[in-house]
Amino acid sequence: MSAAINEVVLIVLAGTFLMLLLLTFIISFFFLHQRRQTQNLREKATLHAQYQQEILQSQLEIQNQTLQHISEELHDNIGQLLSVARLHLNMLEEEETATPAQIREVNSVIDKTIQELRSLSKSLDGDFVKDFGLMESLSHELQRIRATGKYQTEIVTEGEPYRPEGQKEIVLFRVVQEILNNAIKHAAAKTITVTLRYEPAQFTLTIQDDGKGFDLDTVIGREMSQSGAGLRNIKRRTELVGGSCQMESTPGHGTKVTLQLPILTQIP
Repeated sequence: MSAAINEVVLIVLAGTFLMLLLLTFIISFFFLHQRRQTQNLREKATLHAQYQQEILQSQLEIQNQTLQHISEELHDNIGQLLSVARLHLNMLEEEETATPAQIREVNSVIDKTIQELRSLSKSLDGDFVKDFGLMESLSHELQRIRATGKYQTEIVTEGEPYRPEGQKEIVLFRVVQEILNNAIKHAAAKTITVTLRYEPAQFTLTIQDDGKGFDLDTVIGREMSQSGAGLRNIKRRTELVGGSCQMESTPGHGTKVTLQLPILTQIP
């Protein structure tokens, strides 16, 4: 009898111990899970804050480049047109009468200046990219470059066009603007071709020029040079929106830049 009671007590104690052990395990697992969730949330918040900081830094850099671009455009194109218009007006002022042909010439220069200002305004306006999309914005940009009469430009599309999500279009547009600016200013290119390839899971954008080219490793390796920093900024901004950037260049054989962006959401 006593042995049976002892056996029952032992079973109860063992069961209680196992229940307490199981309860301890469940509670420990719960708190560990909560701690991991909290840690994951903190890490996500930190990564989000870093991403926002990088986006802000990139936007500030783009704004600085935009201001520099405005300054160069005003000096190189619009400033020259206004100087020509002023020269014609001064000549008319010295003469007693102005012929219709002279007046038409002044009007033509002024009209061209207005067109340049409108074109520049669209090129710098982020809302233009939002409203009309990357393809239309790049087509306008290439048309603006071609209108100078100094360059041949072409835009090629492959596949069914769609629009990448969110701010990615604007970032890609500014990246391509910088690449085009480099092709004109530094590469002495005369022909520029932009190809947009639309695939269901990936968007590929290629910019190719016939400029003088350069040794890629040498330029990127120059940590303090403006050209090296510019190429690294192009790669960094592309990576910032989840894309990748590949550059190919050989001295005397032009440059090819390929931007690839995985597509998660498409906007028709």
